[in-house]
Amino acid sequence: MLRKNYNINNSTHEIIRLDMRYREDVRNAPVVIICHGFKGFKDWGFFPHLSETLAEAGYVSISFNFSRNGIGADPQNFTELDLFARNTYSHELEDLKCVISSVRKGIIGKGVIDPDYIGLFGHSRGGGIALLGASADSGIKVVVTWAAISRIDRFGPDRMTRWKKEGFIEIENKRTRQLMRIERDLLEDITTNAGRLNITAAANRIKMPTLIIHGEKDDTVPINEAEAIYESLASENKDYIVIEDGNHTLGITHPMTTRTPAYETALDLTENWFDIHLNN
Repeated sequence: MLRKNYNINNSTHEIIRLDMRYREDVRNAPVVIICHGFKGFKDWGFFPHLSETLAEAGYVSISFNFSRNGIGADPQNFTELDLFARNTYSHELEDLKCVISSVRKGIIGKGVIDPDYIGLFGHSRGGGIALLGASADSGIKVVVTWAAISRIDRFGPDRMTRWKKEGFIEIENKRTRQLMRIERDLLEDITTNAGRLNITAAANRIKMPTLIIHGEKDDTVPINEAEAIYESLASENKDYIVIEDGNHTLGITHPMTTRTPAYETALDLTENWFDIHLNN
């Protein structure tokens, strides 16, 4: 298997770091673009194994870091907390569009990727971004989400009040113990762009095959959010699968040292969905 690293610039000249994986014998293959979630990154937990598994199956996989996710040149640590503080849903959506555009223009994977066959995968917040991106791009062939969010306002009234008053909030990264500041940019994005970032409304515009996977015991994103997305999807070819005993990350931690039954089930279902619906 080959792995190539790219740095591309978005419209605000920030760096999007991405990995492209594919088999050496692959030419003009479908591509799956993978979107990580909040406080996530392309090298977290299951993303490298997911990317490798899809590549071994004959796809080109592209995993990338959103430009303001807080991860810079050091792929494992949050060293760009100033950028993390100013990240927004709209900015992530523009980053995804930039990656898709780079594929279609041949900046990434020319001759290896068939740009007419693009699938999207997203976990958690990345699932919401994937759905928003697909709803505005009829050229996307298929979507798969794990533990996707169905709404962008996730902070609660007390925290929102404090955010408006103080101009920022802080959250703890339980894995690294870092306090991570979120500036007013995200608050303004949530309030100003609520209509454009309405995920269930976006699902109602999605007509391509879409698979929604959610862990039965997800206490980060409630399972009723998966149900709301599924019920809103306009696609005639859709499925919603609950993974028994699965939590928000399907039992996977970082670094991933073992594969859980919940993860293996979700992985098999995902690969099968792409096999059926993303073939050129």
